[in-house]
Amino acid sequence: MAAEKLTRGRLAQIIVMLTLLVIAFFWRTLIYTPGLTIIDCDGVSGFCGTSHSQETIEFEWTITEKNIEFSLFSKDKQHSAYWEKEGKQALELSRSQEEQEDAYKTTWRWARQNAPKKSDVFNVVFDQYQYKFSYPKTK
Repeated sequence: MAAEKLTRGRLAQIIVMLTLLVIAFFWRTLIYTPGLTIIDCDGVSGFCGTSHSQETIEFEWTITEKNIEFSLFSKDKQHSAYWEKEGKQALELSRSQEEQEDAYKTTWRWARQNAPKKSDVFNVVFDQYQYKFSYPKTK
């Protein structure tokens, strides 16, 4: 293949295309928002996660006569936690958090009479992963 002489028109075409590609790259990088992956977790205690999620967490419900406590062990700090009421997010709950050797332990505690009556899902969000914990049924 013979080498062609670089003309002004060809140079302008190369510069315009390179500029468009660079702009498209930065535009996509700046406005990118990943979709939220929802992971359902059942049971009173155990591990929860999927092969697709980078975050595997350990959780535990503790229910006494007066209080309800939910503990979560994870490598990262979560962004928010809330009860879901009729498809809407309730206000974020208060929590305590302590750092352990290789994980964070986050605990939510509330009085049993303050637990939501119509909601049976407790949500915790880590980046693009939303974990849905089924509220344990009590008699």
